[in-house]
Amino acid sequence: MRSPTLAELPPPPDAVTIWPWTRASPTAPPVMPDGSPWPLVSIVMPVFRQGRFLEQAIRSVLLQGYPRLELIVVDGGSPDDTRTILERYAPWLKYWVSEADRGPAHALNKGFAYAGGDLLGVLNGDDFFLPGCLMQVAESFAAHPEAGVISGHGYFATPDGTLGVPTFSDPWNLTWFCHGACVLVQPSTFFRRDAFERAGGFRENDRVCWDMELWAEMAATGTVFRSLDAFLAAFRLHADSITGRPELRHLRREHARSVASGVLGRPESAADRALHYVYRAMKFSRHPARTVRQRLFFYNTLGRWSL
Repeated sequence: MRSPTLAELPPPPDAVTIWPWTRASPTAPPVMPDGSPWPLVSIVMPVFRQGRFLEQAIRSVLLQGYPRLELIVVDGGSPDDTRTILERYAPWLKYWVSEADRGPAHALNKGFAYAGGDLLGVLNGDDFFLPGCLMQVAESFAAHPEAGVISGHGYFATPDGTLGVPTFSDPWNLTWFCHGACVLVQPSTFFRRDAFERAGGFRENDRVCWDMELWAEMAATGTVFRSLDAFLAAFRLHADSITGRPELRHLRREHARSVASGVLGRPESAADRALHYVYRAMKFSRHPARTVRQRLFFYNTLGRWSL
């Protein structure tokens, strides 16, 4: 389906003017710059108890001005107003469901079973795309036919959706990835259908590092990763998110170590733990001011110095 116009969607709340409430992205030309048709893009949105953020996320997809788009929303049976919001936006969704599931990875696999796109992306119900995101992604995949994954940059955002400091995807490096120093901004990362299928989809037993595990599985199947030097999405910081909840920090670290061990083919060693600090120190030394600004933003938003 095509992206709807601003006038076709429900009106914004009073006094709310930030993207994507009162403006839309420029409409894409009829064809791509090389004259070929735009590829179909499928976005799957896993949701659970994110009703206060959900409408902004949905609108940020629908108002991309992209001509071939489908949005699929999978809610885990949220007890808030999620279902009401989904009913309101149902005419512009390819598919939506609100029922109990086994976590975000299971929800994503359910959603992608309905996706027909050549290019795929994941947007959590508390994050949002930036204007012009999908056109840039489609053009980048066309320019790099060998790439199975393309990752751009983003911004950390406050709970009310105001953009804060930038966050950057690292150029893909499997060694650095295994030692915690190569990070892809999840909502700014997109992949081809064949890369996703070769990787076997998401591992449903992983409730906190499912995106990291997918990158590892894709790398293991020979997928080529490319960087896009553009800001594509916002990653919202708030106390109720998986990333923002301090009680899940230990679980995230344990799952990340498990993913790294799977790539390395062996348990983490003392040398690996030392390299973890070495590579992260090297990364910090390249952009110290950037890292300090991010830490200050975390503290001002979440009351602590890091995720």
